[in-house]
Amino acid sequence: MLVNFLAQPQEQLGVYLHAALNAPTVPTCVTIVSAFASLQAVLRLKQRLYELHAASARIRIVVGVDMGGTSKEVLKELATWPAEVFVFKNRKSGVTFHPKFYIVETAHYAEIFLGSNNLTDGGLYGNYEGAVRVTYQLPAEAIQLDVAKQQLNKFIEPTLPTGRRLDEDYLNLLVARSDIPTDADSRERRKAARSASDGVSDDVFGYEVTPGPPKLPMEVQQVVMAAVRHQLDQLDAQKERARRQRKAVEKQAIASAAGTSIILPELEAKTDPRSFVPVAQIAPVAFYLELTMTKGSSGKIPGEQRIPLEALNAAQDFWGWPDNYVKSINPRKGDAPGGEERVYFNWKPKWRIRSVGEPEKDIVQDIRMYFYQNSSDFRFHSGDLAKWAQAGDMVRITRCENEPYVYECVLAVDGTLQHKAWKALCKPGSGRSRRVFGFS
Repeated sequence: MLVNFLAQPQEQLGVYLHAALNAPTVPTCVTIVSAFASLQAVLRLKQRLYELHAASARIRIVVGVDMGGTSKEVLKELATWPAEVFVFKNRKSGVTFHPKFYIVETAHYAEIFLGSNNLTDGGLYGNYEGAVRVTYQLPAEAIQLDVAKQQLNKFIEPTLPTGRRLDEDYLNLLVARSDIPTDADSRERRKAARSASDGVSDDVFGYEVTPGPPKLPMEVQQVVMAAVRHQLDQLDAQKERARRQRKAVEKQAIASAAGTSIILPELEAKTDPRSFVPVAQIAPVAFYLELTMTKGSSGKIPGEQRIPLEALNAAQDFWGWPDNYVKSINPRKGDAPGGEERVYFNWKPKWRIRSVGEPEKDIVQDIRMYFYQNSSDFRFHSGDLAKWAQAGDMVRITRCENEPYVYECVLAVDGTLQHKAWKALCKPGSGRSRRVFGFS
């Protein structure tokens, strides 16, 4: 039996867990017990656990729902898995389900990871956490493994009244409860906590660079993007129905007798875009975008880049949306009859913009990021980027900490190795947008 201690984030438990699940000796049993679970971390494991189940491995997952640590969306996702999923909860006041451990068993060895690491991206990768990794050689140390599992059996084999299998009936009961948050509720709670510390000096605490999570698997991006895209499609359909209704009433007004007053229905398109609540979110490290026209169609039009709405709404925290954006109205209306005021939501953070392999192209400047409500576009513009780039080039945008700028935008021109690597992280555009983009 070999015992190692892991001090995260320098040694990330998620990296060790990934290696154990993907080892040449295929696992026959995987047990995950976690007080909290996030959708992004759960989706990171999904494909591999599905593969192991298909190879006849036993998969068991036990999660808690105390303190709002596991959302309704996580429960809905896990309920669809071909795994034994349990929810552990004691309604006794002051008692919290708080264990976190991961057991991966193969024919020749088994590993137990036990510590403070929740099944979240922070718990597995980013947070400061402590854990122990115990490796058993099998069959020689099978007895010791059995003893350890027996000592943890209350959590591995949960039973009533505190442990219950997550079937359809139980899921329906859980998602109806107000004390189990949605992902949107959890995000609002985190935003409120951040807002409470606004204006407080950071000089009291130190800062050090720490490793982040690995790039998001493409399947994780696609699951969340598909859900958000479906929401946006439904919203577009609502707007189209409202538009047709308004048009029908306008025709009725024209055909009516002079002097008759008809009240036109409000277009749903006027709804404040900040009110859109995505069903799911990702917390990416970087965003990649293939640039379209960078110079503008005339000298009066800047070469703005449009970020697809599914990319905005699948990673709202990454873009600072909507908290950092201030509404402004340009009263100048379009030439068409019934033209509307132009409504914008603006933010001008500092960006560092540079080009790979061209050190002379490196500048920090204020960049206007804005949502244009009239056409439902999310855009940004940099005059320097417009000068340096051509359509087909790629940019990588990262959100920065402890830097004199909020974002770093790095340009990789078409034909370079960096361009090829970044484009490989992207998917072709969907029916909503032909833009080529992706996250990591």
